[in-house]
Amino acid sequence: MRSIEEAACLSRWRDRTVEVCILCFGLALCAVSIPSVFAGGVVFAAVCCLVAVAGVPWAGYLRKLAVAGGFVAVSVLPLSVGVVFGPRFELYFDRSGFETAILAVARAVAMLSVTLLLVHTTPFPRLLVLLRVLRFPETLLELLALVHREIFLLDESFSRLRRALACRDGGRGAKHGIHALGLGAAALFVQALRRSERIERGIASRASVDGTVRFWEEPIKVRPLPLSCALGVPAVLAAWIFRGRLGF
Repeated sequence: MRSIEEAACLSRWRDRTVEVCILCFGLALCAVSIPSVFAGGVVFAAVCCLVAVAGVPWAGYLRKLAVAGGFVAVSVLPLSVGVVFGPRFELYFDRSGFETAILAVARAVAMLSVTLLLVHTTPFPRLLVLLRVLRFPETLLELLALVHREIFLLDESFSRLRRALACRDGGRGAKHGIHALGLGAAALFVQALRRSERIERGIASRASVDGTVRFWEEPIKVRPLPLSCALGVPAVLAAWIFRGRLGF
């Protein structure tokens, strides 16, 4: 989580929130709405080019994509194998299921790549500002902001607990490591509860007249040229995919 937010804050597109969201929405629409393996491959290739243009670190991006894509690849086996129970038990290769699995994997990988492109180029606070402009419920936005903040605070607390354990020569060996992990999780849970109580009291003492929480928001600016590119790239890809007429 920390590496994703750092990449988003250092991205060349960190102040292009509207344009990046429109671009990612168009690419996701191409990947989902066109029933073709070729469409998924084209979207994935386009996202790889955009990752390089946006200045996103390749190592972290590909690592997260590989981890998420591994869960997607697992679905190929059950869809590709058929089972017959009578008159005798038999396994056979299901070509129709295999084609469906390949199409699902292509779509899923394309969607994962688009989602990772969005989170690696758009800082979360700016995304909240856009959601507030789109009239999302204030309660939901406040909850998202508080949860996002708590993730980093708890991660820092857990890092301090690990450093303290290492300084005390704890966690040596598998048995001691599991015991220390349980104690650390329990301590982290208690800290999370105490921090939540302090946040609740702080919000109650600093809330506005109508009871909503006020955050400083950086204004969103829309530029015509980047917006045109964000609309044009998915349109060109969709036209090229339909013209190719490839895939299952």
